[in-house]
Amino acid sequence: EEGEGGGAKEEDAYVLDVETSPNSEPSFTVMVPRYGIEGRVRLSHIAAKDDENLIRDPEKHRLAYKDAKSGKMKASVAVFDKVRVKIWVRSSRDRKELIVDLLEPRALADPAVLEEKEKRTTKKKLKTKK
Repeated sequence: EEGEGGGAKEEDAYVLDVETSPNSEPSFTVMVPRYGIEGRVRLSHIAAKDDENLIRDPEKHRLAYKDAKSGKMKASVAVFDKVRVKIWVRSSRDRKELIVDLLEPRALADPAVLEEKEKRTTKKKLKTKK
């Protein structure tokens, strides 16, 4: 459930650290300059289904994702890259947790998050047409 403060916000963020260990969930830390906050972006949707298309590059501090059919690079995230994220607060009974979801690069983003964004954008367009 999305919490207080007007719900989710879309913001630019910069990659500070990339987790490239082979046994870890693919993720990276971002800094959101507008709010001065750091958060962890988890790419758990990739780890679950097609880890063989994920390239972990510790020397370049980079995670890359290749197309399964062509073998070509679809997207990558490296330290100091600018990305687009959605930040929101997940509230449970006794705690609140800051969640950072990746929106761009789209090839690395969770399709469920992108689908939710598309629904919100369509609703906004319908409201403005009235």
